[in-house]
Amino acid sequence: MKKFNIIWVFSDSIKGHEIQSLALAQALSKRVKLYNCTIRQPWLSFAPRILPRFGQNILWKDKKPNTQIPPDLIISCGRRMAAIGKYYKRLLHCKHFQILNPGDNPKKYDLLVCPEHDKLRGKNIITTKGSLHGITLEKLKKQQHNKAYINSVVLLLGNPQKNFFLQLENLKIRIEKSFPKHKLIVCGSRRTPKKYFDLIRKTFNKAQKIWLSNKDGENPYMPLLAQGNVFIVTADSINMVSEACATDKVVIAIAQNAISPKHKRFIQSIDQRLSQFENIRKNNMPLNVLDDLISQVLDKQP
Repeated sequence: MKKFNIIWVFSDSIKGHEIQSLALAQALSKRVKLYNCTIRQPWLSFAPRILPRFGQNILWKDKKPNTQIPPDLIISCGRRMAAIGKYYKRLLHCKHFQILNPGDNPKKYDLLVCPEHDKLRGKNIITTKGSLHGITLEKLKKQQHNKAYINSVVLLLGNPQKNFFLQLENLKIRIEKSFPKHKLIVCGSRRTPKKYFDLIRKTFNKAQKIWLSNKDGENPYMPLLAQGNVFIVTADSINMVSEACATDKVVIAIAQNAISPKHKRFIQSIDQRLSQFENIRKNNMPLNVLDDLISQVLDKQP
């Protein structure tokens, strides 16, 4: 039985934030309403602080919330949406869960959900191993009707530093040497710099498929997670590493030398789930970040 009736999710259309908010909301309720919005300057720059006339300077990209039917819970992610969540919590006297460190007093939120590597602790704070998402083995099974990506190595590209792209040839050779019997699929993300698209295509010109933007057709990301045998992911993308680790397949995080201390703490926290080119581990247990979280969330509710 779901704990909450109606949940509002506020999103500034940052996909990584929206995925996390919706994953948590949909695990807690069947009635989730998503509102895309932003904040007019200078109110935006001061978020998560709420300046006078804040409510008049929220810009709605589609529909505006109906305050006549208030939610039981508001979920936000990131400091900008934290401000909007705080504003509506005051207005409607509902609960407010915030994902990621908003940068102000944790006591202003009913619950904070923060990754372990943020090193934020408190009575109303729940920590997770990585980012939230709704990917499960059950959902991935529904993507296995098309067998195009079976027996493949999937290279998932985020937005690593420039030096990474200058060494793509070495990476290609390493993949070919380590997985000579596998097909290679290359899949970018919204964060992959367009200026390197031609270099990626040239380097991996023998790959079975390269997807870098919508010009390459439908994004194959979910089918790849369902069918791929090995996932090689740039370590700058906490979201993609977390999602790859939700499978029961081999996951290798590359380009770890040029990531921030926060990202390094994340990689260290899930090191037992990761493999290396030189040491491929079998029988990997899925990292179920959301499943581990929900029971803690419900335990904290009166």
